[in-house]
Amino acid sequence: MAFVVQPNRALDRIIASIGDLPASPAIVSTLMSLTADINSSLNKICKAIMADQSLTARVLKLSNSSFYGRAKEVYTLKEAIILLGFKTLRSLVVASSTHSLYKGVANQRFRDSLWEHTLATALASRLTAQAIDHPGFEEAFIAGLMHDIGKLVLMQKTPEQYQTVIVGAEESGRSYIELEREILGFDHTEVGHLLLQKWAFPRLLVQAVAEHHAPRGENERPVPLAFIVNLADTLARNANMSAEETSADLPELPPAALILGLDQIRLKEIITALAVQFAGEKELYRASE
Repeated sequence: MAFVVQPNRALDRIIASIGDLPASPAIVSTLMSLTADINSSLNKICKAIMADQSLTARVLKLSNSSFYGRAKEVYTLKEAIILLGFKTLRSLVVASSTHSLYKGVANQRFRDSLWEHTLATALASRLTAQAIDHPGFEEAFIAGLMHDIGKLVLMQKTPEQYQTVIVGAEESGRSYIELEREILGFDHTEVGHLLLQKWAFPRLLVQAVAEHHAPRGENERPVPLAFIVNLADTLARNANMSAEETSADLPELPPAALILGLDQIRLKEIITALAVQFAGEKELYRASE
């Protein structure tokens, strides 16, 4: 059964008011298309990236990061793209573009906290997918990156109402979804679902964002990305983002972990790797201020 968004005029107005992806949307669109085709010309991809100087710098910086462990430095864009691969390159482009959205949020504490959680969830999604040999580990990264984009949009488009949601969640411990539905009449997963549809994201990514709080299809193979993002969301909220201070085992094994076949030992390994990657890569995905 497909995820269904109930009709709501206020929600429709919010989605209608949102334009294309920021951060040179034409470049993002071009690169998303080119990197989805393994037969794309490397020269065409290089040309598209070089149209954005800051994106060029980030691609080179990522290819030289310790995560890729090169014996010698990478100096050319072509070499960097070959090293990273099309899927990782696409993740970087979408992440950099997504970070630009955060500039429109006045509540800096909420903005910074949400961005850090978002990136941590994206990294945890990729690590989790790799741990279970899921074929779509870069798609999992993008799904994690987009999982809470509805919160960001709501903070931008309904700042006073959403501030009430934030304060209510902090003071009462109630979930964002529960408070969103009570105050707004819809929640951030519905916003994310409609927004990614508008941006023509692949159906599997739209589904992962729409269902990340209530994944469905546990018997499907490969397992739907929503289960991976659901677990990654939990790991990102429980992990201390310092490799030296990473928390011990989670109090309870999350339901999604059982479905994915992961035990406490494997989760601890993912959390430890997450802390290292987050510390090493968090600046790579920031769009230029």
